[in-house]
Amino acid sequence: MAAREIRMDAAQGVIVQGWRSSEDGLFLRVRGQDAELRLVCICGRGHWIVHENDSEKGAALLLICHHCGARGTFPMERVRASVPRP
Repeated sequence: MAAREIRMDAAQGVIVQGWRSSEDGLFLRVRGQDAELRLVCICGRGHWIVHENDSEKGAALLLICHHCGARGTFPMERVRASVPRP
């Protein structure tokens, strides 16, 4: 089954649980979706420069379209191990 495509401008508000990049584009695992979504830029292309940013404010996936330079940022869900306090 082919992944459903979603345009970057229609993907605002999604929470990314995981991602993978392949020659076919960038695929996101998104909270509330059973299947991966293939992210497509507003220019119609699907190849991205991807950076993960992890800060005190939370994790984020930072994207730049390899073709037109459009940018996007999506929050990422992270599982953090809790450390018991002494």
